[in-house]
Amino acid sequence: MKPRFSIAALAALAAAVALSGCAAPGTSAPGAGGPGLSHMPAPTSMSMQSHAGMESMIHIDAQGVSSPIPLAPGAEVTVMNMDTKEHTVASDDGSSFEVAVPAGGLATFKAPAQPGDYPFHSGTAAALHGVLTVAAAPGAAPAAAAKPAPAATATPPAAKAAAAKAPSEAAKMVCADEAKATVKTITGAAAVPEEGWDGTAYSCRYPLAKGDFIMTVTEAADSTGAQAFARDLAASVQAAPIEGLANLGLPGYRSTDGQVVFAKDNMTLQVDATGLSGPVGPENISPADFAYQMATTILGCWTAHH
Repeated sequence: MKPRFSIAALAALAAAVALSGCAAPGTSAPGAGGPGLSHMPAPTSMSMQSHAGMESMIHIDAQGVSSPIPLAPGAEVTVMNMDTKEHTVASDDGSSFEVAVPAGGLATFKAPAQPGDYPFHSGTAAALHGVLTVAAAPGAAPAAAAKPAPAATATPPAAKAAAAKAPSEAAKMVCADEAKATVKTITGAAAVPEEGWDGTAYSCRYPLAKGDFIMTVTEAADSTGAQAFARDLAASVQAAPIEGLANLGLPGYRSTDGQVVFAKDNMTLQVDATGLSGPVGPENISPADFAYQMATTILGCWTAHH
């Protein structure tokens, strides 16, 4: 099979692993009691997001459906169908929302305008179920004074680096069991990663038969700093912006030789697969596609725990 750059082909395995619960090295992943998405823990209360990022996604596979976090009224909801057949996601009340999602594809719909819990189902026989929660928007907080964007440079944010005494638990997820499981699933072989921390960035190097690949997380003071750093880093490795739904609603960049960069919240993720000498695994996944698939795994981990 010749891999193609699509959400379904590249993100299915990674998202299925990541959404089962992620934890940093040395900790237990919550909800690890079964293989299907239906076994994932219920989402915790979080600040509502109105953008179509991974937080507002419903994921479907043959074994289960994941529910998105509580959303603002009218927020855009994205449905990722990782199954091999078409699914229809419809509210149980028969009127609040309904959307058909092709096999291996995506579709979007607007969350209801009224706050409340909206049970939904997918499929007919042995229907798969979830709940979409619409919460009342909190009172608007006073706008904070705008901060100037950092100067265009690929140097990690100095303020955050100086203050950091250890990598965060989120950063260490690039070496977590879920990341290692995704590597094994794609390549067909287990890899023992090597952790690295230089006071600025946390990295995880995976030795594979075709060479090494590295995942690195750099934290900034805020999302503005992370996005600026991601943009400059992408320019330095000649990675172009990822367009359309493939960027998962986040600032993302991808090069043809195996570099993928994403910014989420205050974190910048870089997956470098340029050290691989050729395609990996039984499906002959190219270094570029492999890097993207690993990036979606880590983004899924961050989404599940933020």
